[in-house]
Amino acid sequence: MVSVKRLGIAGFCMFFMMLIIYNLVFPAILKSQVKSQIRLKKGDEMRDFWEILPQPLDFNIYVFNVTNPSEIKTGAKPIVQEVGPFHYDLYRDKENVVDRDADDTVEYSLRQTWHFNREKSILSEDVDIYTFHPIMIAVILIIQRDKPSAMGVISKALDSIFQKPESIFIKTNMKDLFFRGIFLDCSNISDFAGSAVCSALQEKEHLFIKEGELRYRYGFLAKANGTYLPDRIRVFRGIKNYMDVGRVLSIGNETKMSVWPDNPCNDFRGTDGTIFPPFLTKDRKVWAVFPDICRSIAAYYVEPGMVQGFKTLHYTGDLGDPATDEDVKCLCLESEGCMPKNIYNAGPCKSVPIRISLPHFYDSDPRYLEMIEGLNPDPKKHQMTFDFEIMTGTPIKAYKKIQFNVLVGPIPKLKLMKSFPEVLFPLFYIEDGLELGNVLIKPLKKAFKQILIAKILMWLMMLSGIGMMIAAGVKHYKEKKAASVSQPDLLPKEKEQSSASQKPTISTIQAQLPPSID
Repeated sequence: MVSVKRLGIAGFCMFFMMLIIYNLVFPAILKSQVKSQIRLKKGDEMRDFWEILPQPLDFNIYVFNVTNPSEIKTGAKPIVQEVGPFHYDLYRDKENVVDRDADDTVEYSLRQTWHFNREKSILSEDVDIYTFHPIMIAVILIIQRDKPSAMGVISKALDSIFQKPESIFIKTNMKDLFFRGIFLDCSNISDFAGSAVCSALQEKEHLFIKEGELRYRYGFLAKANGTYLPDRIRVFRGIKNYMDVGRVLSIGNETKMSVWPDNPCNDFRGTDGTIFPPFLTKDRKVWAVFPDICRSIAAYYVEPGMVQGFKTLHYTGDLGDPATDEDVKCLCLESEGCMPKNIYNAGPCKSVPIRISLPHFYDSDPRYLEMIEGLNPDPKKHQMTFDFEIMTGTPIKAYKKIQFNVLVGPIPKLKLMKSFPEVLFPLFYIEDGLELGNVLIKPLKKAFKQILIAKILMWLMMLSGIGMMIAAGVKHYKEKKAASVSQPDLLPKEKEQSSASQKPTISTIQAQLPPSID
């Protein structure tokens, strides 16, 4: 019985102890490990990945090719054709990194470099595209916004600088439009109108690639390719508070932007987009700061997901609705009021009054789709998509998608656009992000494998404890049963012995009786 009790007590203790460890101790240890692994401490693996990502980001460009440029000039409805993706491998490296222990931050300069990937692209970079001449449309939009009365002078200036162009549209290719640049020559301009525009462009030399005295090239990403962002970025390391990891503190030594009319649009809300706090919940928004569009974007939970065998929280994001969302009302500009849902005027951010939207005007005012042919919004293709691993907050798959548009209409003083239709004209959209490759997913898989092994061992020990208790119970039952079966066999023997012992006693008594008197 002593061995049975010991076995039962040992089994109970093992089960109860493993139950406590599994439900209380192990999660606490796991949480502590995640906190220590997610921080941006110098020398840690996470810090190395954060500084220089071992795989390039996917940077897909989709261009809207204009198929009826001549008809548009006379007022016809524009017809566009989406061409793409043109896939570029984007490297965003954090360099000149400086740690600041006093406030637990790290400061860096961000260098961006694009490399064309022909294998992942639908067409070559050299394919012909019809689109707005980027310099002409920029000059027209800026003058129309700032000094519309000077539009007649601009018409003469365009004739002088661009040799009397027949159209505001240009036949070009992807490489020139985005990276090599469209050529502009102001070196031989002598008339007043042309000289005035060239002088204004000279003041914006930082936007151009300079090829000589008053000779420039302009491409949408030409100046940014291979160079640093102008402002250094400072984020929290998350060593003192793991929930702050990656959160942007300042850009260019400023803790707020001065782009928009009011807050919170000027606030830096969220991380730098490369790392996020762990332990996500369905009711918590995830914020990221995007300096290229001068704002922060929130992602919100949609449904559970599964990516590369990992359970995820699937999020999406949008550009907000000023009519209902207080966070984006401050994007409304006094001169024009509020744009509809998921569209905003990025003019204060960019040098040109560009309108930013979701691709194909997805989830916006349908009237913009009626202005133009060739658009087909599709949530599967055009929604922003973010899949976060729940425990670590790792973005296993994340893609930001934004479209650049220009708001155009008839301009009586400008012959190139005298009869132009009124339309929010899409130029191109970008799909920017990544899905973790083998190098980045391997540490995550290894960690989860170790967690699984630990859980299996704990379950086995709990089952062993249960097995020991069952074995003790069975053994106790058998011993008790054996004892109850052997008890009746003892009683007859005792009676027989008692009878046997009584017989001689009786005979002895009879032998000692006195003889009869008779």
